[in-house]
Amino acid sequence: MQHKDTQPAAWLQAAADKAAGRPIDCAAVLGGYTACVDWPSSIIYKELLAANPKAKVILSVRDSFDAWYGSCMETVYPVVEIGLGVKPPALLKPVFGGLTKFFTMQLAMVYDPIFGGYDRFKDKEHVRKIYEAHLAEVKRVVPPGQLLIFNPKDGWGPLCAFLGKQPPADGQPFPYVNETPEFKERMQGLEKLKAVMEMATWVQWGLVAAAAGVAVAVAARAMAGRGGK
Repeated sequence: MQHKDTQPAAWLQAAADKAAGRPIDCAAVLGGYTACVDWPSSIIYKELLAANPKAKVILSVRDSFDAWYGSCMETVYPVVEIGLGVKPPALLKPVFGGLTKFFTMQLAMVYDPIFGGYDRFKDKEHVRKIYEAHLAEVKRVVPPGQLLIFNPKDGWGPLCAFLGKQPPADGQPFPYVNETPEFKERMQGLEKLKAVMEMATWVQWGLVAAAAGVAVAVAARAMAGRGGK
């Protein structure tokens, strides 16, 4: 399976291919997995379906557009905004380069081509039209027998029936993750990382300046020594 650090690069390539009208390498973006969920995979659902004509597709919905949009504006939108501000200095790019590519990929695959730019997501009525058009398109494109319209509130029943699986025998409740409090914790973590990267950048430039100062001093001494001979 593909390492998580290489997947952002694969998705960035997919974004470039999609924008240029070139075929997308679905195997590369799946990275050895047989299923995918959420963005950015949902953006190329037609390409994935064409590559896997018998695939089952789950269209996740909420109670209303307003509920979905309100949640996005409290969670995924500000997370991306903070993440785009995390700019590791050159010395730390090998460590944090994957994180930078992840957020860049969000712009290239989601906000720019779908919503017309990151800032346009703030235009609620603009986003509403795109949201409703997307739901209608999925219902039209995916064969009825391969499509489940699923609200997480419906729980295990319809999801397991659609996938041909049994619900947990121990009666485990349907999981709810990535809720707003969890996202806010991540935001705090990203804010701290952003601050650390900013400090590291200043430290890096300080070290460069110090090294340059030492080099100049050494050169000056060498020149002085030559002049005294």
